[in-house]
Amino acid sequence: MYEALMEIMEPRIRLRDKEHEEAGLKKGIQGTVDTLRDFGHKDAEIKAAIIKRYNLSLEEAEDYFQNK
Repeated sequence: MYEALMEIMEPRIRLRDKEHEEAGLKKGIQGTVDTLRDFGHKDAEIKAAIIKRYNLSLEEAEDYFQNK
């Protein structure tokens, strides 16, 4: 019975885990942006760094600069 329940629930569990992972990554990237700003780095420098470090597109990186 346990195996049948796990077979049914596994896709939901994986989706939940993926959503939590993505939320954590976004929070971490935003923290990086905020910290580098606090240290006086320019937005262009920060954008280039997070694009390289997190393999983001320019559009994805710009989303982290919308709430200055």
